[in-house]
Amino acid sequence: MRKLNSYTPSLIVLGTAIVVLLAGPRAVWHLTYAQTSARIIQASEGLNHNPILEQLSQAYRDVVTLVEPSVVHISTERTIRNRLGPDRHISSSGSGWVYDEEGYIVTNYHVIEDAEQIDVQLHTGRIREAKIIGYDQFTDIAVIKIEPGLLFPAVRAEPDDFGGPVVRQGDVVFAFGSPFDFRFSVSSGVVSGIGRWVGVIRDERGRLTGYENFIQVDAAINPGNSGGPLTDTRGRIIGMNTAIATGRGSSLDEGQFAGIGLAIPIDMIEPVVEQVISTGSVKKGFLGVEVVDRDQTIGEELARNGFRGYGLIVGRIDPNNPAFEAGLRLGDVITQVNAEPVATLTQIGRAVSGVEPDDSVALSVRRYDQATDTNDRIRIELPGVVATNNFRGVSLLQLNDEINDWLAVLGYTGGGVRVTGVELDKPARRAGLRSRDVITHVNDVPVMSTQQLRSRISSMRPGEMAHVKVWRFEPERDKGREVTFHVRLDRFDEMRRTGVIPKDLQMDSLQRLGLARVATNTLALAAEYGVRYSPGVLVQEVVTGSTLDGLMQPGSVIIAVMDRMVTDVDDFFSLLEQYDVRSDVGGVRVTFISPAGRRVDTHLRLQ
Repeated sequence: MRKLNSYTPSLIVLGTAIVVLLAGPRAVWHLTYAQTSARIIQASEGLNHNPILEQLSQAYRDVVTLVEPSVVHISTERTIRNRLGPDRHISSSGSGWVYDEEGYIVTNYHVIEDAEQIDVQLHTGRIREAKIIGYDQFTDIAVIKIEPGLLFPAVRAEPDDFGGPVVRQGDVVFAFGSPFDFRFSVSSGVVSGIGRWVGVIRDERGRLTGYENFIQVDAAINPGNSGGPLTDTRGRIIGMNTAIATGRGSSLDEGQFAGIGLAIPIDMIEPVVEQVISTGSVKKGFLGVEVVDRDQTIGEELARNGFRGYGLIVGRIDPNNPAFEAGLRLGDVITQVNAEPVATLTQIGRAVSGVEPDDSVALSVRRYDQATDTNDRIRIELPGVVATNNFRGVSLLQLNDEINDWLAVLGYTGGGVRVTGVELDKPARRAGLRSRDVITHVNDVPVMSTQQLRSRISSMRPGEMAHVKVWRFEPERDKGREVTFHVRLDRFDEMRRTGVIPKDLQMDSLQRLGLARVATNTLALAAEYGVRYSPGVLVQEVVTGSTLDGLMQPGSVIIAVMDRMVTDVDDFFSLLEQYDVRSDVGGVRVTFISPAGRRVDTHLRLQ
């Protein structure tokens, strides 16, 4: 019987072949047609009785119906000045969304940058002229305003709606905008990742100046989508479309979509927009810590504190160990053993190979003193019994090991960023944060990278209270614990960090360079100050006590910046923005003509 069963499939195939040969091809075609017809009828009945896809389509249509009235198309005109020929008039476009019934529109800064004319087209087709209210070039967020009336503000998501984060990986999302000028389009996809930093926000010189904490999506985003809203499945805005990966290496620019779109999260947008609407500018919070990502090496952490040598770091030490009693501490960098340089575990093993238990071992150690921000040289006489027991009770790490390795030795495997230093008399120090703390949350939101921390703090205003949760290892208890600090933020000094003059604070920033008031020089202005007319920028007043006080008198005319001619105030600021104004890099060289007619070179630098 078993033997017969084993031949059954072969017999069926043989029988079918015989039927086909006897019946002929035409009969087979009719049979196939009938089978296909039956399957079509069955599929149609199944769809009629199980309308899941229709329900899904209706849900998508509902999202579009809810969101589309708040989406706008933005057209801009700007002029590129050309001293050697006719000026060029450039047109460009992007997207945006209605923030409130007062007519405030949110978009990307790069959409309206240097725009002289801005027109906003509503979903009804009506066009209204807009004016710039303010922007933050460091987050690529801008606010413009149109005439209010008959507007549909967007619905914005809030964390409390979810009982948790606004955006999660895997969420279905919808991207609205005008890709390639196909106005009021929508695409859908999922959240591919959160907390992305790609270095796309740069200044005119290509320097990284931005705060990035992007949502990564696979919804199709193309040129023209910039500034448009990214929404969840309930039509609530969770972000703003900003950039795309083009597929050309790792570049992000205005190429074509290649599967990766990036959006600014709503919790970064709202604080900027509210500040711009209320004050016209943006002030960022400042914590006062130096941090590194945990996948960086221990050597990179030490370099932040001024140590760039070689050695082995004490990753952990038992408080009851003789080495601790001898003075060795957590974080010490052992650079020499009995005057022999050591940089690897093999070298330190070789250096102590001949030591007897009753001997002593001379250690040369570098220890960072947080109070004085210095690396002190220390000599420690270590009992030989520690060395002969392979430093039992002392965990040594090489400087090319990752910070994650060190934290694992301490017993921590969670997320967060490592604090390498805490600035003196700054908010974090005053609140109690220390070097080597691991910041895990800010205001109960997880922090997984240095960029996320910077973005989170910069989205808060000076004076606000940041609730910072850290994991701290306590050597005296030989264990770690979670601690929450309440830090009242200071104002962040963007110019001092980057050397870049913010476009929306040009005149205010100029005073910090020592110039109180300036104006484009004219014949009338030159006559008022009793000086000979020269094209350029006339200095009306300098800041008392600045480095320019007594050097550049009122009536002086700035004629060049870094040997490039200046004809008016716009030229002056345009050139200053291209250079680093920090004093530790020398500032920016300017040439001026004094009231007495002398040509003088000096430097403008942050005071």
